Amino acid sequence: MLVRMALRPRTFVLSGALLCGCQAHPLNLGLAPSLLPNVGVAASAAVPLRAGSAWQVEARGTYQFIDDKSIADNGLPEAGDWTQLDLGLLHLALPQEGSAWSTRFGVVGFTARGEPNLVEESGDYLGLYCGVGRFTTFGRGFSFGPELTLVAASGNDPRVLIPQLTWGLRWAP
Repeated sequence: MLVRMALRPRTFVLSGALLCGCQAHPLNLGLAPSLLPNVGVAASAAVPLRAGSAWQVEARGTYQFIDDKSIADNGLPEAGDWTQLDLGLLHLALPQEGSAWSTRFGVVGFTARGEPNLVEESGDYLGLYCGVGRFTTFGRGFSFGPELTLVAASGNDPRVLIPQLTWGLRWAP
């Protein structure tokens, strides 16, 4: 229920307004394919905590709508859609050229539908996440790279530990 409320358009508008109000600096935007427990897409927006800071406040929404059964039949029932909202901090100090490590952590809420993968019961979950990534810059504020995130949550299934992988594009004008 909480995740469904969080993924409503007005919540994204409010989150965007809070991000924009954090600092009068351009947003750092991201878009990436997202893997585990299903396959889908993740979109994020982040703003620096202060001018010149590598620490940023980040909001990331994930919608995983393709079950692994669509790719290879594993004998299990098909999973339903997975929606997720992450709110937290991102540390990413990208140089003008080269690569940099990223770290991210915060709170997460997600809704698993149908016969979900990696959790026993469908429903709403709340928890924490932490992740690490490696981004390479390639000009005009663009960077590209993988991130591995670990989600620890509780809901209908009391203890859930889920790895997630994204490999995406970030833009910081």
